[in-house]
Amino acid sequence: MLAILLVLDLVFPVKVPENYSTVVLDDEGRILSAYLNNEDKWRLKTNVEEVSPFFLKAIIEKEDKYFYYHPGVNPVAIFRALASNIQKKKRVSGASTITMQVVRMIYPNDRTYFNKIKEIIRAVQLELHYSKKEILALYLNLIPFGSNVEGIKAASYVYLQKHPSQLSLAQAMVLSLVPNKPSLLLSGKNNSQLEFFKNKWLKLFEKQQIFNKNEIALAQNETVNLKRSTFIKRAPHISDRLAAESASPYIRSSIHAGYQLQVEKQLSAYLQRLETIGVKNGMAMVVDNKTMKVLVYCGSADYKNSMDGGQVDGISSVRSPGSALKPYLYALALEKGIINPKAILYDIPTDFGGFKPENFDDTFQGQVSMQDALQQSLNIPAVKTLDEYGLADFLIEMKKADFKSIKKNEDKLGLSAILGGCGVSMEEMVRLYATFANGGFFQELNFTSNANLPKNQPKSLLDPASCYIISDILSGIQRPDFPNNFDFTFRLPKIAWKTGTSFGKRDAWAIGYNPDYTVGVWLGNFSGESIPQLSGAAVATPLLFQLFNTIEKNKPWFKKPESLVYREVCSVTGLPKNDFCKDTQIDSFVGNVFYKKKCQHLKKVWVNAAETLSYCGFCLDRNMAVQKEYINYPPEYLSFLQSNGLPYTSPPPHNSNCTHTTKSHTLSIVSPRNKGLYYIEKQNPQEIELKASVSVGTQNVFWYHNNELVGKFEALKSVFIKPALGKNTITCTDENGKSVNVWFEARGL
Repeated sequence: MLAILLVLDLVFPVKVPENYSTVVLDDEGRILSAYLNNEDKWRLKTNVEEVSPFFLKAIIEKEDKYFYYHPGVNPVAIFRALASNIQKKKRVSGASTITMQVVRMIYPNDRTYFNKIKEIIRAVQLELHYSKKEILALYLNLIPFGSNVEGIKAASYVYLQKHPSQLSLAQAMVLSLVPNKPSLLLSGKNNSQLEFFKNKWLKLFEKQQIFNKNEIALAQNETVNLKRSTFIKRAPHISDRLAAESASPYIRSSIHAGYQLQVEKQLSAYLQRLETIGVKNGMAMVVDNKTMKVLVYCGSADYKNSMDGGQVDGISSVRSPGSALKPYLYALALEKGIINPKAILYDIPTDFGGFKPENFDDTFQGQVSMQDALQQSLNIPAVKTLDEYGLADFLIEMKKADFKSIKKNEDKLGLSAILGGCGVSMEEMVRLYATFANGGFFQELNFTSNANLPKNQPKSLLDPASCYIISDILSGIQRPDFPNNFDFTFRLPKIAWKTGTSFGKRDAWAIGYNPDYTVGVWLGNFSGESIPQLSGAAVATPLLFQLFNTIEKNKPWFKKPESLVYREVCSVTGLPKNDFCKDTQIDSFVGNVFYKKKCQHLKKVWVNAAETLSYCGFCLDRNMAVQKEYINYPPEYLSFLQSNGLPYTSPPPHNSNCTHTTKSHTLSIVSPRNKGLYYIEKQNPQEIELKASVSVGTQNVFWYHNNELVGKFEALKSVFIKPALGKNTITCTDENGKSVNVWFEARGL
């Protein structure tokens, strides 16, 4: 018999249900959101220690006072119930123990004597495999409380809006009545019956000395009204995300409930003020830089707003970053020795193989330092820097920073990527900016506070020196994207921040950080609708400052890293000084980086005494010539000055009596780019601009395309040709016979 029972136990084991509701908690263990289980029931997993001692005593006394003493079945109660039922000729007593009730809830069947026998066998089996405490926990989790509510924890929250450990004796007594009398849950109709049965049991427990007189008196004087409510959904987007990713009964998120609530309110209130310009959506994210825990996750301003996509999780959605990637490019360029903060860049009209970027305000600054170009978010210097750094190399670095859309679409991306011509998500951008705050160490975001998760190992993405330089530049307040509204600047937090506005004004970004926190803000419409007045500077930056004032007071700034070095640079070009540089200043550099450039802002030219003619090595007469220094402008900038009629000092025209014809640096082709690649439509090929930079006094030039004369044109006039597919050669010749040529390749789309 024993052998048979053992075999049956192995073949038919007790199946303990694990089908619990998923509950998402904040970082301190308080409920943010709860979800129905896959049977559409509220069943919140609990353990014995979480339940009020009042309820434990009451339910055991009512249902099975000998629970801790029987082996799952109470023989005395069974025989007494059997005799009573036979005498009355109907079932008037059940004699079920708590263990037997657990079995019945696991294996629900009709109330028959045969099923009762199976129930008894299963109860003994359950007692053999589980301790009394474990069986009681099962019971507490499975007790039916009417409708789709099961378990004391779900009932406590649904009917009394509190944790089961906080139940008073009166509340515990009322809830202990419900499993046997679910009709008492008719809210507002049976309160008198609840009071009657509550007091009836309290008097009985007083006689049995289950509770003391003071506890009984307090419970009798307390009125309990059961009122069904739903679980409040807090931090809904991160809760939905975590619940979808895990089937655990409890998920402890990284969310700081206080910050989350404050940011949600501020984002909602701020959007109400932007309704007049058509902004309907917004999102915000706050990360603790030291732990990379996500403290605030607002995927939209109003989760309940179904009209405007409130349930869309904007944090993980792919959007255009506008100019928000520029700090990363400049940091990489600093480490490659391409630029330094005071180095002069040229913000002038430029053709990058058919791509002609423009600035946000449709103006050009001419000469501008790298730090000013970043602060003012100028587009042409950024594209030039990317072109010099190398698009392929930049995309490799973007993939190292785990930009998923970049990985998928890298073959389709061009130089416009640095201006927002690529897709990114809010979490990717905030993670990147947190890398600056952490001295170049990249880490994944932590959305949970689960101590059992693998440790988030950082990897070195940037040099601490480049991070410090970029942070110093981005913390400046003399810049166009500084919020002018007094409401947000009277208590200005010290942060580094950058804005971004996508093409077509569909996305407005503002991302900022200090040593402790990184905050990201996005405003726009999830529908992709263009908003004429939308910009990161005017719309998103004020909210960014408001959020920083909410979560963080000013604290010490970043410490200077050991890899940061200072060097003398020319005051004219900002480049490392040369022997002829008279005025110098100090600039920041990444140590141990070979710097390719050196100042060449002056060039020595042989001229006559009156400085009306210049000489080359073939016509130079040293008895009549003197050597003078002249500003050495790049050809493209010289062309910009000429085209706009701006004054500049240049060497005098070349000696007209010189018979030697040679290529000269005073004549250069500005467009098209030498060895450039242009994509054109085969059916309707676009025209390519021909433009030259010439020496002073040159009136006309001759243009040749593939050795065929295009024509004679004014020197400063732009000329347009239709290229042939494949290699194209362009030659420009001035009136003195000096010529220069370039070639480019045209590919069909």
